[in-house]
Amino acid sequence: MEVRTAELQEVNRSLQQEINDRMLAETALRRSEEQLRLITNALPVLIAYVDEHQYYRFNNKAYEDWLGKSPDNIYGSNIETVWGAECYARMQIYVKLVLRGQAVTYENEITLKNGLPCSVNVTYIPHLDEHKNVIGFFALTSDISDRFAIERMKDEFIAVVSHELRTPLTSMHSALKILATGRLGNLSRDGKQMLEIAYDNTERLLRLVNNVLDLQRIEAGEVQMEKQVCNAAALMIKATESMQPMAQQQGVILAAKPIDIDILVDSDYIVQALTNLLSNAIKFSSTDGTVWLTAERKSDTEVLFSVQDEGQGIPSDKLESIFERFQQMDSSDSRRKGGTGLGLTICRKIIEQHEGKIWAESILGKGSTFSFTLPLLLPSPE
Repeated sequence: MEVRTAELQEVNRSLQQEINDRMLAETALRRSEEQLRLITNALPVLIAYVDEHQYYRFNNKAYEDWLGKSPDNIYGSNIETVWGAECYARMQIYVKLVLRGQAVTYENEITLKNGLPCSVNVTYIPHLDEHKNVIGFFALTSDISDRFAIERMKDEFIAVVSHELRTPLTSMHSALKILATGRLGNLSRDGKQMLEIAYDNTERLLRLVNNVLDLQRIEAGEVQMEKQVCNAAALMIKATESMQPMAQQQGVILAAKPIDIDILVDSDYIVQALTNLLSNAIKFSSTDGTVWLTAERKSDTEVLFSVQDEGQGIPSDKLESIFERFQQMDSSDSRRKGGTGLGLTICRKIIEQHEGKIWAESILGKGSTFSFTLPLLLPSPE
């Protein structure tokens, strides 16, 4: 009997210890949750956890401050219900990606509780279980309206200044061109050299101003692409013919392999994109080098255009950034060769307006290839 009593007392002590440990763990968990809630509520960004069925399981106080909805109203609600059909339509593709296990970041526009629009940066981070299955995701949303406003002000300022500069620059450029003909009198050798420097620099500055204005108009949505059925070969020939004098001046061979196929494009803008790429390739090619312009049918729905050179090549970490404004592989080299840092940006905007893609590939010391795709003009169904 005494042995049995001792055993029961030991079991009782063990159970009591387990209960105490459980209570301590629950207290620590509650304290941790309270701390997490205090921290997330103090942050000026939207923080939430959404399960795999797209229902909110956690959200901080900023949701109430931004949207006028209490955490209790949001908890258990579907994403589309919280944000509305129009906003959810813009979010849906990224929600699908994160539920497949891919972290994503994108920009969106939401409506605040006062009815005003707000530009936001959104990041989704997948939550995986021990078997690597997605069971939900964390969502972080921050306000970038101020940044957008500053960028708009900067763009508007640059556009106004560029517009005001273009008229006097055009006049100066024309006057220098007339002076160079000798019709107003002969210049000394030093005078001709100074005139050539002035002419080249005004031409480069005028090109920069025109590029800034072109880019501003495209980004502002003021450019309407007038798409018509065009022959790809005709556009390629037009671009190569316009760049032939520059190639001859640089001692570069310009070779083209046109493709006889119809595409639905704005011919002027596609020729501009081709000449921009050819100009870059020629400028960064050595004497007696060759620049190729080719095109091929990539699939039943796309045509692939490529401009290949034998220049110095581009580092792999610059292959994406060179398409951004004023980004150049070597700014000093680009200035010496007359680059503005906007040509590739304009190319990307033009190609994207045509629902195509543009990218660069390169091997240092061997050259670069700039490629872009355009949708193929499909025959109408009978």
